[in-house]
Amino acid sequence: MALRLAAQRAAPRGFSKIIARGMATEKQIFNQIQSTKNIQKITSSMKMVSAAKLKGDENRLAVAIPFNSWTTELCGEPKEMEDATYDDLPQKCLLVPITSDKGLCGGVNSFITRGVKTCVTKMHEQGKECDIVVIGDKG
Repeated sequence: MALRLAAQRAAPRGFSKIIARGMATEKQIFNQIQSTKNIQKITSSMKMVSAAKLKGDENRLAVAIPFNSWTTELCGEPKEMEDATYDDLPQKCLLVPITSDKGLCGGVNSFITRGVKTCVTKMHEQGKECDIVVIGDKG
């Protein structure tokens, strides 16, 4: 009793009662369980949708790989741009960056543009000339 009176005196004006949080009712617990079950259902359906999208993307990639085989025959095995030295290129060469025509590929197009810029600067440092022909509207 003495603690309650001390708490009431220490509380600021307007808060004369001590508010104690009671236990949840059976209906509140039931609603919380139902809410959790609904969230689990939504999460599992989102997982199934993303798995289906991933499978579709993997199938499209597997179908598209043969269409890219001509580039290996034309240019040889692909090299990382960071590892390229450009020493084996002739005095004058042509760069053909291929970008997208539409869509939300800003990161890809920016990466291609940045790579072409670094390639051109490294070639100019070596005293070589290069022309650029861009394929794609976003390039």
